[in-house]
Amino acid sequence: MVLYVRRISISLAGLSVVYAVSAQADPIRLLGFDAPPMASVSEGKKLSGPGYDFVADLFKAANLPFVAEGLPISRVFPALDEGNSVVVFLVRNPAREDKYAWLGDIVPDDGFAFMTRVGDAPILSFEQAKTLKAVSALGSAAPAQVLRNNGLTSIDETVNEALNLKKLVAGRVDAWFSGAIIARHMIKADAEAATSVVIGPKLVPTPYWIAGSKTLPADVVNKLQQAFAATKTNGRYAAFRAQID
Repeated sequence: MVLYVRRISISLAGLSVVYAVSAQADPIRLLGFDAPPMASVSEGKKLSGPGYDFVADLFKAANLPFVAEGLPISRVFPALDEGNSVVVFLVRNPAREDKYAWLGDIVPDDGFAFMTRVGDAPILSFEQAKTLKAVSALGSAAPAQVLRNNGLTSIDETVNEALNLKKLVAGRVDAWFSGAIIARHMIKADAEAATSVVIGPKLVPTPYWIAGSKTLPADVVNKLQQAFAATKTNGRYAAFRAQID
């Protein structure tokens, strides 16, 4: 009898340890980089924007603690590799398929395009783009990689999309290559760009997904996926798309 009680005590002690570890687990890092309307980064690495708000709501609906942090895109990938991280959006492509946990197709229907100045010939193909002296694109990310994969070598790689727009407006590059939704919002918010920059046709389909570290626990992945699925029926996703479309 004493032995039986002792075994129960040991079992309960083990349960207490598991509970304590779970309660003290670090909150998930919710990351974003400067690419409105999906996310904007201000001083103090503060995140804002419709995309960030949407993903933050998923964490709240799933009752998962998180800390938000804005980073340069080049630092997002190491953070995902370190674990316990989710990024507001990432282009999903074959090269990344097995590297991350894919949590929800937040914008499945965007596309990469070339932005040019008013009066310049629109860029309708990658072959045409090869004749340009310089094309700006987000470095260490999908836009620059797509250009390289299509044979472009004169790529001006930058740290954020705001710098790409500034370079195009100032005439320091011949074109800017990015997602059409991101470009449209940034151009609309800039008075000079709104009258001097045009968006070309979408040349490459660009599915944006909420992505997480490959090592995220299965229950975390399931909770976020379920929270995302719920937004398709409760109107939250439709409201988000109305903000960005």
